[in-house]
Amino acid sequence: MTKILELEGINVIRNHNLILDNISLSIDDSDFLGLLGPSGSGKTTLLQVICGLLVPDTGKIKYPNKEKPKIGYLPQSIPSLPNSPATVMELIASGFNSKPFTNNNDQIVQLAKEMAIDHLLKTKVTQLSGGQRQIVFLVRALIDNPDMIVLDEPSSSIDTKTQSKIFQILANVNDKKIPVIFTTHDSFAVTNSANRIACINKKLDYHGSSKDFLSNKHLAEAYGYNVDVVSHHGHD
Repeated sequence: MTKILELEGINVIRNHNLILDNISLSIDDSDFLGLLGPSGSGKTTLLQVICGLLVPDTGKIKYPNKEKPKIGYLPQSIPSLPNSPATVMELIASGFNSKPFTNNNDQIVQLAKEMAIDHLLKTKVTQLSGGQRQIVFLVRALIDNPDMIVLDEPSSSIDTKTQSKIFQILANVNDKKIPVIFTTHDSFAVTNSANRIACINKKLDYHGSSKDFLSNKHLAEAYGYNVDVVSHHGHD
């Protein structure tokens, strides 16, 4: 395992309220990390700190390889883009940070085929269903070969079939030693995909294997998981 980043003593304060309280954890290249917590617990704020979108008030973010990893980020609210003239191809191409869009068509087509959305490449973004738009934005997050994928509630507001497809895509990404971090209220994602769990409610209550989390009845039930009825099929 290779460490990608480390958080040490992260504190975030907003309007005199402590949003994150002394959070310390590390991310390895093999991690498929489910981030759990109630509404208002600081999950989205923590993702923003990890992505570099938010600077913590105190604490350190360390990159053991000395370079900040390239992160593909999928926010919770996927824009509907009601007035956009863009095609799916053009939207995915906007995920490249540096290269001219026109030089990347082959790479886009190849990834779209792997994700089974190549038939949508010429479709206007405005014509996509909610589930299709979620997958297209996920492909956009993946297109520039990120070192890490970070997703905020990737399975919210979509049907079960699309949820399953998204997490299979993420599992394939994780198999390539690209860590995946996601927030969720979806028990299926936790029990069938995540190999590690972090529980936060402003403070970090747990950070370890999914198996140990699910076997801890008190902890699992405190975070909304009935350990008597779930079974874990994720990576160990």
